[in-house]
Amino acid sequence: MSQAVITGASSGIGLACAHLMAADGWHVTVLDRSPPPNDGLTYVEADVTDTGALTAVADGLSAPITALICSAGIWQIDTDGSPTSLSLETWERTIAVNLTGTMLTVRSLLGHMADDSSIVTLGSVAGLAGMPGGDAYTATKGAVIALTRAWAVLFSQRGIRVNCVCPGPTRTPMINSSMDSLDESRRIRLPQQRAATPEEIAAVIKFLCEPEASYLSGQILAVDGGATAALAGLPFPRRNIGETHVKG
Repeated sequence: MSQAVITGASSGIGLACAHLMAADGWHVTVLDRSPPPNDGLTYVEADVTDTGALTAVADGLSAPITALICSAGIWQIDTDGSPTSLSLETWERTIAVNLTGTMLTVRSLLGHMADDSSIVTLGSVAGLAGMPGGDAYTATKGAVIALTRAWAVLFSQRGIRVNCVCPGPTRTPMINSSMDSLDESRRIRLPQQRAATPEEIAAVIKFLCEPEASYLSGQILAVDGGATAALAGLPFPRRNIGETHVKG
């Protein structure tokens, strides 16, 4: 049986991946600081910033990993759009989870991965096009994209493929209502006039882990409904401190 390990899978895109892959016969192990809903998934409590916890997870696996999905991430904005308003605490915490956490996850579990397996990292359209006011998030997602490309070359010696999925606005539990209140100036940036569902993003991630994607590696896939194609020349509306923002 194919074995998938998914970080940050207690909700949102990670949980959607877990459900989709489990339904297709994968054995799925969920790593997170909190458990997913009680639905039969194998859950291991682990923080991606804790090397010891990740090593313990790796040592406890009963079979080689055939798919590693790094979906743990945070998005915290406490800025008015100027670099000087970003707190150092937010900057360091965002880097610790989004970037260092991705690196530690792969480093800790790489030795337990099967040859010809797949790693999928989670970037963001923010890492492709930038997100004014989201300096820390944008920086970490851009770095994950670059790291993915480097790993794709390095790990190819073992036949391990590495790709990055960059979601656009996605309806995760933390932002389910915010998309409904988007004004017209923001909606025009979404050619499909809606956010993605977690399941739509998960379907692309799952495909990248399948044999049918055996020649895809080092790729950065924007799963954004055409949003990045519509960015050029459009004004970016100013964000206000305390406003709810879309994770993706």
